[in-house]
This record gives sequence, structure tokens and C-alpha cells, in this order.
Amino acid sequence: MNEGERETLAIALDHAWRWYENRRSRAMTLLQMLFGWLAICGATYGVAVQADEYGLAGTVCLAAAAGVLGYDVDSAHLRASAQLAAETVAELQGRLADALSMESLRLHQRESAHRASPRRLLGQELERWMTAFSVVVAITAALYTWFVLP
Repeated sequence: MNEGERETLAIALDHAWRWYENRRSRAMTLLQMLFGWLAICGATYGVAVQADEYGLAGTVCLAAAAGVLGYDVDSAHLRASAQLAAETVAELQGRLADALSMESLRLHQRESAHRASPRRLLGQELERWMTAFSVVVAITAALYTWFVLP
């Protein structure tokens, strides 16, 4: 492999890495936005219950559930998009390692070998269970607020 091909390979690797990094960064930003949204919903719920506005409080619970579902859909899309880039990064790192005869450049493969598999419960990733649990809690809180508190 000549110098020009190695440079092209390095540029391709940089592109794939930036794609991966961008998607992971957006996923973290999305998670921070979810926490902010849930904090606002929690504060609004508390104020609405204190003001005896149970209809509004229950609606806020449903808005929190919608926020959690929206986060889950968007984060799944971002994770899938990042995984596409991760596969490309692994392939390009392998080709670059071969071209430069540097096994230590196979960073993605080395990291993947030491990474634990995602935690699962009854065949589903733990994140899906947390999403379902959060939505059920929010809907239960809305029903409780509407029918038990007044």
C-alpha cells in the first residue's frame, strides 16, 4: 500500500470516527434533555397537585410518559446509526493496522473483546424494561391523580 492509499484510509477512518462520535454525543445530549424534561414535569406535577389541579397534574404525567417514549425511539435510532459507524471504524482500523503493520491500531476490536454484552432480562435489553417501567409508572400516576386524589 502506497502513501496516498494510507492517507486516504486515514481520512476514511477519521470520517467514520466523527460519524460515530457525533451519534454518541447526540445520544448523550438527548439523555440530558430527557432528565431536564422529567425534572420540569416533576416540578409541574408537584405544583399542580398542591393547587388541586388534578386534571393538569395527570396530563403532566402523560406528557412525561410521552417524553420517555420519544427518548427511547430517538436513542434507538442514534444507537443503530452509531453502530453502523462502529463497524466501519473496526474495518478501517484493521486495514490501517495491516498497512502499517501495527496490531495496536486495532482499538475497536480490542475494546469489543473486553466489553460486556448488554444486560438482558427475559430476552430484552434492560433499557427497554426501564422504558416500559417508566411509562407504566407515569400512566399509573396519571390515573391515581385523576381518580383517587380528588
